[in-house]
Amino acid sequence: MLRTLVSATALAVVAASASFAGEGDVSWSAGYTAFDVTDSGTGVSVGAVTFRGGYEFSRHFGFEGQLDIGVDSDTVVVLATPVDLELNWAASLFGVARAPVTDNVNLFGRLGYTSAEVEASVPGVSFADDASGIAYGVGAEAFFDGRNGFRAEYTRHEFDDASADAWSITYVRRFGGNR
Repeated sequence: MLRTLVSATALAVVAASASFAGEGDVSWSAGYTAFDVTDSGTGVSVGAVTFRGGYEFSRHFGFEGQLDIGVDSDTVVVLATPVDLELNWAASLFGVARAPVTDNVNLFGRLGYTSAEVEASVPGVSFADDASGIAYGVGAEAFFDGRNGFRAEYTRHEFDDASADAWSITYVRRFGGNR
């Protein structure tokens, strides 16, 4: 059921951004996110390729959907046994508030919800688990020509038994009527 929800959310973001493209600003971005995950005092660092689509209702407010696909794993030792941990995927929806600094530079804050699947494995055995919770963060984006730019951000993910600090850098491409 969770995979159906994630797929439906991704489809809704794509459909909404395509239908609103002539009315406001749609953005697509891709990049890398480093996650520092803490669970019961144990910390791991994993990485993901990040894809994001967003829509700005105005210069100050919008929403965005994000999909992270794990690409880097980490190993911890539990009872003298190495355990490989990795992020399979994470899907998030955020409301975004922007504070324009100039025409091509924005500071922003975002608040939303994340669902993720992580996997732990030892030789011959693997176990996957889902986690969901709120996420919030801040960042900045700078555009070279009003349409192409980059974005750097920090996001905190709060799950039931774990938390993750995520640092991202992404290329951003804006489309739409207001730029």
